[in-house]
Amino acid sequence: MNITTAASPYTQPSAYEQVVDEVPRLLAVLLVPTALLYAAFYVRLKGYHGAYAVLTFASIAGYIACPWWSPIQCGPFKSVQNFAIAIASMKLLDIFARRNSMPQYSAPGPRPSDWLLTLIVLTELRYESFTPNHIRVGREAEGFSEPVQLAVHTAIFAVLQAMPQHYPVVLAFEVLLAIYIIWTSIQLVLRYKSSPSLFGPLYMAHSLSGFWSETWHNAFASPCESLAYRPLRHGLARLGVSAKVARSAGILGAFVLMAAFHVYALEPLLPRRSTVRIGLFFLLNGVGTVVEGAIWGRRRHWAKTALAWVFEIWLASWTAEVAHIPKGLGKIAWHEICMPVAAY
Repeated sequence: MNITTAASPYTQPSAYEQVVDEVPRLLAVLLVPTALLYAAFYVRLKGYHGAYAVLTFASIAGYIACPWWSPIQCGPFKSVQNFAIAIASMKLLDIFARRNSMPQYSAPGPRPSDWLLTLIVLTELRYESFTPNHIRVGREAEGFSEPVQLAVHTAIFAVLQAMPQHYPVVLAFEVLLAIYIIWTSIQLVLRYKSSPSLFGPLYMAHSLSGFWSETWHNAFASPCESLAYRPLRHGLARLGVSAKVARSAGILGAFVLMAAFHVYALEPLLPRRSTVRIGLFFLLNGVGTVVEGAIWGRRRHWAKTALAWVFEIWLASWTAEVAHIPKGLGKIAWHEICMPVAAY
């Protein structure tokens, strides 16, 4: 007897098929609001403030609409789309918040033409070519070699890869080192000769505040300052709140912004429980930083350093415990990267 089964009405496309189909659509749909973003910055340089405001919010609306214009099903590429939307929106709002006191171009040499200066504003997350900016380099990072530090951190990552991968603390350190390696590699390709280092040596972090302001990358320091820290600090002070409480609220606000940013960007890759813990990772780091500052201020102390390391290792391990991180690079199932993620 010849028995046949009905074909499934829907077959999950292969990862390769989804990449070929979705990546060009992703790039094309992001091009429209990015063109509006460039136009907004260009007309701001020309002094057309009304047109600048219209183009700014048209660009933000365009980014927000991207997932509806061209839905992306592959989790990693949808996450890239979310990162692009969030980063571009924060940059637009950051510049808009500072529109009355824009950073001034201060790089050596003559001022570029307006079209090139607009491109520099668009592409510099840290505003290296402008004054003021929010780049802070700690003592530990002064004069150190980024290529050498990249090699050191890559070697540490390789050692961790050889260890048992079922320990959350190992996975947590691997995530931190992977971010360091990827971002620093990009930095070494795209950096200016005068660009300060993107990271400090992770193994020389001396406190929670030092880790987040000097050791970890400061690519999003400007929107954290203009969209969260400064409005809360100055707004609460105007309401009669003490300077210390207002400053603490500003710090917490910056961590809340980063929590929302990472939860939104990583939502397509991770189940709900994982994104909740990522959000709490940033929120609790904010609380820890405020408490640390209340106890020690800016003073360095061995107990401050020890407690910072214990707290950060525990919190990162707790976050990695449910993050569905592949157990080593060799365990990444590349042919399954576009498979839907379980809701919880």
